[in-house]
Amino acid sequence: LQYLHQYVAYGATHSSKDQYDAPKCHTETRTQLRSDIQNWIKVDEKETGIMFLQGAAGAGKSCIARSVCEEANDSGLLGASFFFWRYSSDRNNADKLFTTIAYQLAKVNKELGKQIAAEIEQNPEIINKPLEHQFKKLIYEPCLSIPKEELRVKAIVIDGLDECTDKLMQMSILRLLAKAVRNDKFPVGFLITSRPELHLQEIIDTKEIIFATHVISLSHIQSASHDIKTYLQSRFSSILNDQRFKLALKSVPRPWPSPETIERLVHRSSEQFIYAATVLKFISSHDHNPVSRLEIVLGIKDGDNDSPFADLDLLYEEIMS
Repeated sequence: LQYLHQYVAYGATHSSKDQYDAPKCHTETRTQLRSDIQNWIKVDEKETGIMFLQGAAGAGKSCIARSVCEEANDSGLLGASFFFWRYSSDRNNADKLFTTIAYQLAKVNKELGKQIAAEIEQNPEIINKPLEHQFKKLIYEPCLSIPKEELRVKAIVIDGLDECTDKLMQMSILRLLAKAVRNDKFPVGFLITSRPELHLQEIIDTKEIIFATHVISLSHIQSASHDIKTYLQSRFSSILNDQRFKLALKSVPRPWPSPETIERLVHRSSEQFIYAATVLKFISSHDHNPVSRLEIVLGIKDGDNDSPFADLDLLYEEIMS
C-alpha cells in the first residue's frame, strides 16, 4: 500500500487536519437529519444506495458530512470520505478521488487491504487508468468479494461534489456510483453532498440514477434558525468559560451576549450556518478582545438586498479590512 499512499489527497479525508479542525454540527443541531442518515447507513438492504444531500452554499452541508463521518467512524461503519474543495489542486478534481477512498478502505478492513494491495502489485499502472477502471478494481470488486458480516463498512461520504471543477466529471462520478449501487449485492452506500446544480439535478432525474438515489434538500427541511440559535448560544458559552478571555469578560454584564443580540445574529444569518460560524471564528480569536469584536460585527450595517449572503458579504469586507 506504500505505492497507493503516494496518490492520496490527505486534506480530503474526514480525519485530516483540514477537516478535523473545520466546523461540525453541534450535538443539538440537525438532530433529525443526522439520525435519518445514520439509520440509512446502518441498514444492510438499502432502498436507495445513494443519499444526495443538496443545499445552498453556507447551508451547513460540509458540517453535516463531517459529523456523519465522525459518528459512522465511531460505530465502525465508515469506509472512507472525500471532501472536494475548489481551491485545492488535490481536491478540486477527481484524479485522486478513488485512490484516496481505496487507501482508506484498505486501512479499515484487513481483507480489503489485502485485495487492494494485491491488485496494485499486479497492476501498478491502475493509478493512471480511467476512473471507471480504478473504481471497479480498487473499490467495487474488493467490496463485493467480502461477506457483509466481515466487511462491516457500510458507507462512503463524498462532500462538495460541485466543487470538482469539471462538470462532466461530476456527472460521470454520479453515473458510476449509481451503476454500482444498482447491484443489490454491493454492500456500501454513498452519501454525497452538493449545491443544487442544474446539470446534477438533470442527471439525477434520468432513469439510470433516479431509482438509486434519495435526494434531500436542506431548503425543504424545517427552518435552520433554531439550530443556528442553539449553535450561537453554545459557542458563546464556550467563549465565556475560556480562561484566556477571563480578564476581557470579567466586567461584562451577563448574559453575554444578550438574547436580543443572539436573535439579531440569527436574523442576519438568513439560515446560513456559514454566517454564524464566521462570526464566532472572528470573535473567538485569542489575539483579540471578544467584546470589541462582537461590537464590530454588530456595527456592520445590515445588508440591503434580497441575497441571503448580503450580511455575510459585509462581514467578510469588515474582516478583510
